[in-house]
Amino acid sequence: MVSLVALLFLAHVSAAPSTEAEDLDPPVHVYLTWARDNTAHSINISWRTMEQGYLGEVRYDTEPRNGDPGLYRYQAVGDSNITPVTYRGLRGYVHHVELTGVSANTSYYFICGHPDYGWSEERSFRTAPETSADIRFVFGGDSRTGAPDWPEGRDNVSSAMAKFNPSFVIFAGDFIDEWNDQQEWDNWFAAAGIYWIDTEGLTIPIIPAVGNHDVRTINYDPQTDATNYYQQFRLPSNERWYALSWGPDLRIIVLDLEVTEESATYQEQLGWLENELIASEDYPWKIVVLHRDMVSSRGPVQSLVRDLAFYFDKYHVDLVLTSHNHVYERSHPLNWTTAPEEIVPPEEGSIYITSGGWGAPLYTGENKWFTAYGPEARYHFVLIDLFEDGTFHLQAVGVDGETFDEYPPERVSDGQGVPVGAISAVVVVIAIGALFFLKWRSRVRKRYSPQFR
Repeated sequence: MVSLVALLFLAHVSAAPSTEAEDLDPPVHVYLTWARDNTAHSINISWRTMEQGYLGEVRYDTEPRNGDPGLYRYQAVGDSNITPVTYRGLRGYVHHVELTGVSANTSYYFICGHPDYGWSEERSFRTAPETSADIRFVFGGDSRTGAPDWPEGRDNVSSAMAKFNPSFVIFAGDFIDEWNDQQEWDNWFAAAGIYWIDTEGLTIPIIPAVGNHDVRTINYDPQTDATNYYQQFRLPSNERWYALSWGPDLRIIVLDLEVTEESATYQEQLGWLENELIASEDYPWKIVVLHRDMVSSRGPVQSLVRDLAFYFDKYHVDLVLTSHNHVYERSHPLNWTTAPEEIVPPEEGSIYITSGGWGAPLYTGENKWFTAYGPEARYHFVLIDLFEDGTFHLQAVGVDGETFDEYPPERVSDGQGVPVGAISAVVVVIAIGALFFLKWRSRVRKRYSPQFR
């Protein structure tokens, strides 16, 4: 059965406009990333055109303007040194335009395109806060072909995810099966344009990590062996490994493990990782993202545990988020440096999550001594809430929207970041106070009411 996304894409290709200047070539596949470590005051807007390589524009405002280009108060134009881009296998161009100087914790409405070739429909996004606040985001990976129900399985995960209104999605690689299969990349971005919209109409940004299917070979050259990935995403730093903050509380560190441990690139990355963790010491929450499942039912990858877990333990990384193994797994808190074969308290170790169920063919496996839950072979995503009160709640959610694993198990939120346990305690206090008040009022009434004089 051909998916809605595939039908829409094929229909657009078959009706592609000519290259004459007066013909329209409006944007398709609009998506959001960050090109710098400033999620409160910047956003990168990307899209695809089928024919025209114009210098793209974005019109935007803090109020909806129903897509009328003349009504938006602000405008940004792409950097001609960066955009547009094209490469072998791509019909048309990819456009990147970065907005800077936007206000923190603010919703913006925008259109992208060009006055001569047409505009996208109006979309919206929300910037990160500058002060402490509750944070909700989603993690997952592995959406490539291979499953008999692809792309429906992938799209069902995306549709379920968007209903939880995450501020962003960390996607840990293997977007597609073959690194340069542009048709599958097009299908992925077309689906994101449809399904990565939350219940408030906000487009959900992507924080990607590169996977093994996104590159041609291990120890790859980004310019020639992962062209599609790096040309279609615009990311911070060198784009292979980078870090982003969400407010003053969360630091997200993304790694590229599609290299061998003996390579100079790997060693360079280890040095960068330690410097980044030192610089991030004051963040209450530190998360590391990589594609390879270094601690999973397939066994700990000893070389990665030896090299990476040392830093995770030394600088206390809270969560290590991986994909690659097409299951869901959650480890107990682990500290491979001080207690290499023991379960430790959360404040003394890191929790390793494997989430590779975004539509790729599912695997099986057996749990290990460090396994707290799983492995479970089902389509899913991981929903993570970090609360301003210093607690957190992690849930593995299936395509039905139901939670099948959570940590801590007693941590349930009322949707505003307040634990149900805390709400219950407040209710009990109020109830006891009300009871004493009623008893006091009864005594007062008896003392001062005329019938009791």
